[in-house]
Amino acid sequence: MKTLFSSFLLILIFLFFSAVAYLSTAGLETSKFNNLIVKEIQKKNPKIQLELKKIKIKLDIKKIQLFLSTNNPKVIYQNIKIPITKIKVYTKISKILNSKIELTQIVFGIKEFKIQDVQKIAIRIKPSNFKTYLLNNLNGGEIEKALFNLSIDKDFKLNDYKASGSIKKLNSKISNNIIIKNISFNFMVDSNLTLINSINASYNGVSISNGSLDLQQKKEIEIIGKFNTQFDTSEKQLNKFFTNVNFFKENKIDLQGVLLHDFYLKVGKNYKIIDYNYESSGNISQSKVFLKKNFQNRFIKKPIKKIFLEKIKLEIAYNKKNKKKLLLLNGFYSLDKSNYKKFKIKHNLNNKNPNYLIDINLVEDIFFDEINFKSDSSKKSNIKIDYNIKNNKIFFKSINFSEGKNLISIKGLVLNNKNEIEELSSIKILTFKNNKNNNNFVIKFRKKISITGETYDSSNLINLLSGPNNSNPLKNFSKEVEVQIKNLITKSQIPLNNFNLIGLIEKGKFNKISAKSEFSKEKFLDITLKKNIDNKKLLEVYSDSPQAILANYKFFEGIKGGKLLYNSAIGETNSISQLTIENFKVIKAPAFATLLTLADLGGVADLLSGKGMSFDILEVKFKDGPKLTIIEEILALGSSVSLHMNGYVEKKTGLVSLSGTLVPAKTLNRLVSKIPVVGNILVGDKVGEGVFGVSFKMKGLPGKVKTTVNPVKSITPRFITRALEKMKNK
Repeated sequence: MKTLFSSFLLILIFLFFSAVAYLSTAGLETSKFNNLIVKEIQKKNPKIQLELKKIKIKLDIKKIQLFLSTNNPKVIYQNIKIPITKIKVYTKISKILNSKIELTQIVFGIKEFKIQDVQKIAIRIKPSNFKTYLLNNLNGGEIEKALFNLSIDKDFKLNDYKASGSIKKLNSKISNNIIIKNISFNFMVDSNLTLINSINASYNGVSISNGSLDLQQKKEIEIIGKFNTQFDTSEKQLNKFFTNVNFFKENKIDLQGVLLHDFYLKVGKNYKIIDYNYESSGNISQSKVFLKKNFQNRFIKKPIKKIFLEKIKLEIAYNKKNKKKLLLLNGFYSLDKSNYKKFKIKHNLNNKNPNYLIDINLVEDIFFDEINFKSDSSKKSNIKIDYNIKNNKIFFKSINFSEGKNLISIKGLVLNNKNEIEELSSIKILTFKNNKNNNNFVIKFRKKISITGETYDSSNLINLLSGPNNSNPLKNFSKEVEVQIKNLITKSQIPLNNFNLIGLIEKGKFNKISAKSEFSKEKFLDITLKKNIDNKKLLEVYSDSPQAILANYKFFEGIKGGKLLYNSAIGETNSISQLTIENFKVIKAPAFATLLTLADLGGVADLLSGKGMSFDILEVKFKDGPKLTIIEEILALGSSVSLHMNGYVEKKTGLVSLSGTLVPAKTLNRLVSKIPVVGNILVGDKVGEGVFGVSFKMKGLPGKVKTTVNPVKSITPRFITRALEKMKNK
């Protein structure tokens, strides 16, 4: 009996394990529960239409639950066919033994489910940000394959879920101007974690690849992600990227490169951003910028038309906690696709108060005419600029130019939206020419403008002051000025020592000057400027060395010795001036040599020999207007020859037009001896006798002035009158 019981028990155990093994592997195929499952599901959700084929009943040993599975069921929800490939329905063993089904879990797979069908189903779910985005920002694409695992309670409500799968050919609208196309990725999702990898997409020539996203739902939502971008963008594509940046609209730009992006985002339950961090780094292998409007200013001689970039390292960083916003560009640039030089740009990406750090090695020579300095691009020359933009103003913390021992440093410069200087702290200049120091001074802008130093090269100063005045960089300044320079270099190479000036500028223009300097112990330079009762400025310049003042003017080329006095009454739009030089010589002057040679007059030998021609006086009277400089009279009286002329100079074109008479000194001497018989002087006592000189004209554009001479000319009464006046005064 005992043996029989043991055998029976063993048989039962064997049958039990055999059944368990069978149910957990092959399963029991039946259609008995089809109607029961359909009725149970429709009872919970009448909108679901379900048709099942034969069902397999299998045992999940781990969960100690039976599940019913079938392949390719026909499932229609809200008139949308859901392409389910297989489905598993878990139920309690106790319920199914009683021919009842109480669902605890549903596992199903789908394939090739179009996103537009998902959107149709999503219309009926509760409003949320996800629903809004799903319906309004996604189009195209499909769920290529997916597996869903849903845990439900007895009322068919969702307790927990898991999902995995892949999506392809999806388009997402980020904003009106940004649409990301051909999105594909794999995903794994549960109630606490979302993992997305193998993200690929494209946007306006930018391909996105190898992306991943890790989303964790705790007290807050934390998102960690990364992706690569490879771009080969053109002008039109960049315009779409940077719709509000005029630089990309106005110029043609091509970019090629690869970037790696990493980001972190923490969002609260109310979807408010709590924290974020974004970092991007990579290389721009090539870039070309074609400027539609050539860039040119007075510091560079050649206009910039194209900019070529190579081997650019790019870094972008955003961080909420430390408020870090950074753009860093570091690489090489060229203007002619050769001779590449380094550059570095750092930008804080702050929209309200952007800051820039620019560090550039120069590929072109730059010119500073005010201090007679030119850089040498064959050497290492560099500019560093630190500035920010606030309230439409540019605040330059510093601008530093360096080249070997040469240094130009500007501090505290502020420009308004019209590029006018509003503030300036200091300028420090140290330069060398032919290995000799030609500038060493400091300008400080405090209550007064103070200029102090050892040396200033003023070789180009007169040209700059007398040239077209299209701008006034100090128009917003009204201050007293003090200047103390030990050595002033002039174009004539005659040094000025101990230059001292006190003055007053109002709206960037001098209204008062008192300046003194010395060429030597016995030769001086005095300059005064003041206003009269008519509000005109009266300028007076006295110099014991005229060539130091006149070296910039070719007309006065060759003048040596003498004393100079210049007076000018300056109004708002014009000025009346007189220049007088006494007791000087003209040595090797080309214009005089040409006139004398053609006229075959005495004195040419002295001029060309190097001894020079002596003159008692040169007097120039002229009016300066907006369009013309009218030369009323130029009178020169000398021991060998005398000269009288007038004319004009056009300011816009530089056209010179002068005419006059040149007379040998012996003719004037004879003229003086016959003053009582004026009629005989002009007509002569005999046939062919009279007062004769040389008539000439000088006309042409700068560098192309032509001189014509008529060697036989009666002297004009005006010439006679002016000559006699000067001789009488003497």
